[in-house]
Amino acid sequence: MKRIITLLLALALCLGTAAMAEEAGLLGTPFPDFTATDSEGNVFTLSEALKDHEAALVNIWATWCGPCEFEVPFLQEAYEAYGDRVAFICLSREEEDTAEVIEAYRRDHGLTLPMGRDEGLALYEYIAAHGEGSIPATVIVDRFGNVGFIQEYSFQSSRALSAVIERFLGDDYTETAVLDGVPLPDATAAFPVAAARDVIVENEGARELYFTNDAPATRLKAWVVNDDTAHLRLEITASDSPYDMICYNWNSADLSELSTLLDAERNGYYYDVPVPGAEAELPIASACLMEFAAEDISDAIDCYFIRSEDQLALLQEYLGEEGWTLSDDGEAPAAQDAPQAAYVLHVVDQYGDPVPGMYVNFCTDTTCVMTQSDASGTITFEGETDAYHVQLLKAPEGYSFDAGYEMYTPREYGEWRLSIRKD
Repeated sequence: MKRIITLLLALALCLGTAAMAEEAGLLGTPFPDFTATDSEGNVFTLSEALKDHEAALVNIWATWCGPCEFEVPFLQEAYEAYGDRVAFICLSREEEDTAEVIEAYRRDHGLTLPMGRDEGLALYEYIAAHGEGSIPATVIVDRFGNVGFIQEYSFQSSRALSAVIERFLGDDYTETAVLDGVPLPDATAAFPVAAARDVIVENEGARELYFTNDAPATRLKAWVVNDDTAHLRLEITASDSPYDMICYNWNSADLSELSTLLDAERNGYYYDVPVPGAEAELPIASACLMEFAAEDISDAIDCYFIRSEDQLALLQEYLGEEGWTLSDDGEAPAAQDAPQAAYVLHVVDQYGDPVPGMYVNFCTDTTCVMTQSDASGTITFEGETDAYHVQLLKAPEGYSFDAGYEMYTPREYGEWRLSIRKD
């Protein structure tokens, strides 16, 4: 429980939304010109950079900042994808982050991203004066030198960062247009869902343990996996967006947006957690499935893994410090979920709202059955199990879907969240 709260606090330290910055009047205003030197000695001047780039990305960070470390792989990916069109500079607000320290950080993280120090904290203080003063902070300066976007928390995926950058590129960007939040995905997509959020360990012979806590708390699960890696299958509900859900590895500080963990062929979300051996200082691995920056943590699932029964006493002691006790038999209660008896589609728009009146075909090689979403946006098809080709036929007025989008079901019943676009 304490670990979940710690994560939420770490994320909350980064939560200063673009909307807040807009209220303070920073969006759409000229960003001050500045000159900085990166750790390799290259000089970056904003006005000069914008002469041969369509935009500039300015990131304020520090080597000690955990959320900064979460997003730096996404910044590196964006730099590799857009570096010829967007000028990148990442500036540390930490006085002790010298050029040597920053170079070591770049080397350790395999970065080519230009990084330096915000001398005198001029840029950090300018952004902080218009927002929350938290880091990381990212500003997109458009080709006209104006602030088009600002975010004072870490991006949770490369998709989110790319969606922001794309809004400021292209020949049709002829005047400053501000963006007050990360654009929601509006592409047609189908994601597997289940009756409840859950984490399932697929290692052969894994034993699930049952811990209880008298106080209301997050759901805790624990396993003895007898392997050096725990293979997880993650499940979310139809009301969960895979773009808002994350899996967080406490041991490696790795944060993954659930949509990036989708294995379409296996029809599920999969994540591997290395489990340390007995020689480790703390031979316990831990991961968490939760909604990113959720206000209510009651649905978060905190998970612990040990490699052998020999570590059980240590796990009990470790979790006991947080009020958890192993039940008498140690075994988790058997699941009582009713077996799935139909193919179910929950049709929603990019905002997660249900879409009634969507027409869909379930087709085999010889026949098609047309279905329609009800008032709750749900389509239930109770045909015999088969590998159906799901064809999107017609969206209700005001909605659309990507032409040519195809979906195929496995030869077993299942449930999916089908996202189309509200125009």
